[in-house]
Amino acid sequence: MQSCDKVKPALLVSLAAALLFFYGFLLGGMQLVIADIARQFKTSQTGMGLLVSAQHITAVIAPVCMGAVADRAGKKKVLLIFIAVFSLGCAIAGFSGTLGVYVMGAALIGGGYSVCESLCSAVMSDLDPIHGMRYISITQCLLSVGAVLGPVLVKLCIRNLGADWRLVFWICAAAFAALTIPFSLARFPAAVKNAPGRRTRSAVFFSSGVFVCLFASIILYVGLENGFGYFVDTLFTGHLKAGALSAYALSAYWAGMALSRLLFGLRPYRAKPVLLSCFAASGTLFVLLAVSPWGWLSLVACGLIGSAFGPVWSTLVAQAAKCFPENSAGAIGLMSTGCGLGGIVYPTLMGALSDRFSIGPAFLLLAATSFAGFVLCLAGSRKKA
Repeated sequence: MQSCDKVKPALLVSLAAALLFFYGFLLGGMQLVIADIARQFKTSQTGMGLLVSAQHITAVIAPVCMGAVADRAGKKKVLLIFIAVFSLGCAIAGFSGTLGVYVMGAALIGGGYSVCESLCSAVMSDLDPIHGMRYISITQCLLSVGAVLGPVLVKLCIRNLGADWRLVFWICAAAFAALTIPFSLARFPAAVKNAPGRRTRSAVFFSSGVFVCLFASIILYVGLENGFGYFVDTLFTGHLKAGALSAYALSAYWAGMALSRLLFGLRPYRAKPVLLSCFAASGTLFVLLAVSPWGWLSLVACGLIGSAFGPVWSTLVAQAAKCFPENSAGAIGLMSTGCGLGGIVYPTLMGALSDRFSIGPAFLLLAATSFAGFVLCLAGSRKKA
């Protein structure tokens, strides 16, 4: 029995923001220590990319399956289960002594975070169809804040407390476990009912030309996030010979994203011009990163890339939910599957390109991907839902 008599939007937005804050903390912290993890398990750059991809394999399957379940059985029940799955995965990865055990933990993390993130976004959309995009932006802003703090705090702990890469997993395991209590007490909004005869299988989502473009766009976007985030340390330590700046580059990236998401969360905005300008700007900045010989200029570019990325995920997901308001969890679950696909493909490609050539060509791949995202969003804006 729920302790609240009515839905409290501010409470739910705050809880979702707290949940995503600690996921962001893990994401930013992992991006800093992924090279340490790879060294622990004696893998190459390609192997490091595969380590990142491991957690996205379950992220391809879990959100689409659980989104359909959540639309029928209730988002709250499914969310609570996958908060626990994420916490368990972090604990396993944090205590892992072999590569196989780490991959097991990473797989649970991938399934846990992907379902939690997609369901939180679906709940934000259910709270208010008009302001849902803003609510998603606010929760994503806190994810970015967590990712800003993750690299800096983890680096300080490693340097001053003698901790290692495992610390980031232990912190997030404890935080997610604690959040199950307030989430279990909160009341969730009722989902929009299906119209009579309305199909809910995946095929109906892909019958929409707009949704197809949104789905393809989010594959590319999450590929950009992961390709950048997990290889920017290699760019600074290897290509630029400025390893001391790598943690600050990650923090600048996430700080730019947090500020951008906060600004876009304050007032309504039009999706099309925002998506087009963000993809175009990030593509230009990735070209700059690929050719810049100066650490300070690359550091600035990282912050600007984060600012350009800020509203993209929230806008793509909110537009997908708008296409199918009666099946918001299913629609966003499919979008999260797209996220998982991008997360699998791009780290592996980046690692392979870095091993075969150098990190510069790998970042040119990200530039080309950004411009492809621009084309997709332009095409999607001209299609009918």
